[in-house]
Amino acid sequence: MRTIKARLGNLYLFTLLTYLMLCLLTSKAFPANTDHESAETSAHREIKAIRTETPPKIDGKLDDACWQNSARTGDLIQFEPQRGEPATQPTTIYLAYDANKLYVAFECFKTDMDNLAANQTRRDSFFFSDDHVEVLIDTFLDGRNCYAFALNALGTQTDRRLINEGANRRTGSSMIGTAISWDCDWQGQAAKGTDRWTAEFAIPFAELRFSKGSETATWGINFWRNDEAPAEEQTWADLGERQYAVSKFGHLTNLQIADLVTKRPVKFKPYGTLKPQILQSGDGETTTALKPDAGLDLRYPIKDFTIDLTLNPDFAQIEADPDLVNLSDIPLRFPEKRPFFLEGNELFQMPMDLFYSRQVEDLIGGGKIIGKFSKYNLAFMGAVAGPENPDKEIDEGELPLANYNYSVFRLQRELGKTSSVGFLGVNKQRGSTYDRAGGVDARVQLPADLNLNLEYATEWKAGGLKMAERTVDDLIFLQLARRTNVFSLDAVYADIGEHFNPETGFVPRVDRRGLVIRSRYNKQYKGALERLRGEAEYERLANHAGELTNHRARFSGLLGVSNFFLLLGPEWYYHVNDDNQPFTDRTVRFFAGWFPPKYVQIRNTGSFGIRDNKDTFFIRPEITIRPTAKLSFEFILQRLHEREPEATQWHLSEWTRRFIVNYQFAQRMYARASAEFTLERERRVFALFAYEYRPESNFFIVYNDNRDVDGDTERIVFIKIAHLLKTDLF
Repeated sequence: MRTIKARLGNLYLFTLLTYLMLCLLTSKAFPANTDHESAETSAHREIKAIRTETPPKIDGKLDDACWQNSARTGDLIQFEPQRGEPATQPTTIYLAYDANKLYVAFECFKTDMDNLAANQTRRDSFFFSDDHVEVLIDTFLDGRNCYAFALNALGTQTDRRLINEGANRRTGSSMIGTAISWDCDWQGQAAKGTDRWTAEFAIPFAELRFSKGSETATWGINFWRNDEAPAEEQTWADLGERQYAVSKFGHLTNLQIADLVTKRPVKFKPYGTLKPQILQSGDGETTTALKPDAGLDLRYPIKDFTIDLTLNPDFAQIEADPDLVNLSDIPLRFPEKRPFFLEGNELFQMPMDLFYSRQVEDLIGGGKIIGKFSKYNLAFMGAVAGPENPDKEIDEGELPLANYNYSVFRLQRELGKTSSVGFLGVNKQRGSTYDRAGGVDARVQLPADLNLNLEYATEWKAGGLKMAERTVDDLIFLQLARRTNVFSLDAVYADIGEHFNPETGFVPRVDRRGLVIRSRYNKQYKGALERLRGEAEYERLANHAGELTNHRARFSGLLGVSNFFLLLGPEWYYHVNDDNQPFTDRTVRFFAGWFPPKYVQIRNTGSFGIRDNKDTFFIRPEITIRPTAKLSFEFILQRLHEREPEATQWHLSEWTRRFIVNYQFAQRMYARASAEFTLERERRVFALFAYEYRPESNFFIVYNDNRDVDGDTERIVFIKIAHLLKTDLF
């Protein structure tokens, strides 16, 4: 166990760092407005808002009269691959507004429309390899946060809310569900011509937060286009090396906001469900049930704040997480998918998360308030959860299974243009049994695109399993990061206490102290050679007894040529398992993928070598076939082979087959079916038909057919209808 002296040493170190940081904040890092700053601001690109009395019909076609008299701009420059050079194909951008909405249109010229890439048809898709356009709006002109609205050439919509210049835009499939989790009710559509494609946006002012302290406002704004055939990412504002450099956005001026319609109605969203259910045990015994249910969601806006309440929510329309093989000693982090937790989830993020909403299981009811006043961001959430998963194993120190109340409070203060300091407190409690954590964090923007991230946190626990009545432990985290599209560098020092492991958070390792250094070079090119990427990582960690526990050196290189990508990554890794048994792994991970603009994508991920003193070979081939823009098929095979040092036969320990079919009838009507089978005869079949028959009103039909390793089978038909009601009575 860590000593009090060690904890006080950590606290002293963090206090000293915080003091130095505050000295920096109050002196040179964030001076008051100067002539130099004013001159820099005046250099931003500018588009002047023009009001229209005849709003356009949002059909993607630019034949409305208002576009003839709207503000116009263009002259996009390349962000990739030749930064700062003029875009190969011209783009014209139109902007107008009325009392209710901001209207933006793109006219994207293209000499070869046969090479137009348009595949994604589901709302909130990631347009990695689609031709698409995007408008990003900094309504408070704070140079750090913005809303983003995107359309691809099929008219598929994606919306996001980015904070601290994209700090909440986590990468990797397991991190999805942060920036993109925000949704609002806006219109968008696209249309194709013979030598161009066009897109129209209609964004209600009532869906945006902004200050109405004056009659005329200036907002930050940027326009973005991805032209897939020449592999160009294009921007209106010169962003330097960071795609989400909100502080370098251009300006939308002369916006008369005094008479804009910004009142948001109170939203009631009741739902009803019907759930026929058949349970069949492995020995053939069958039981049936019919379970009707109901619940309610409420959203009550108050100026710059929003109150959300939920009662008896049901998330059965959300597909279960895929069965993934985890070859690392760090647990997988799955994205949050439940609507109640998604809104404002980015505000609860810290360098080491004390609150990870996936830890709240079987939600019975909850409420939250989220908003911004002046330079403060505020979020509070309370939730009541039922019994946790009865199959979940309880480790030493964890709270016993029972009903718990959850509460989390977040307060963040913005400093200067892009820096901030914040506090977060979280509590999981039932009676005198609790798990509490609290911490402060800071983000300091330094020159040369460097960020300094700091966090200090403490956990208090009482009533856990097989442990003392009460424990206290802490965490300290320091990170110096430079994250740009070409070169990134992370240097992290962390000291995680022996017993620091809040059950409400996501802390991958406990009882660790040491250093992790990562770097990445990523360059996009024009021509046959499309991309070069190199990554390196070094890690050295020890426990608080001074024993080396983790020592890693890892490298990887990626080459992209003519839609084909190949990655190789050797790794040497010394680590100690939970039984204090040491292992030295020597593995190579690989990736090969073919990503043509249309019809098919093929990729294969895997690794081979010695892991945990076993010969291992892991492979995960995937193929996606898109015969039409609306229909897609996916097949994923996942296999892990292991062999003991003296054995002659390979052991197939994991084998998963996953089939997925998607059909998009329209942007707000789609069907999805998936089937997953494992070597242990487990089966998970999921089918969904979803129809948003009016904005935020939904109809779902779901079928689940699940069989576990014991042969017990559960079949459920789930029917749900949720209807949005709005009122201005309050």
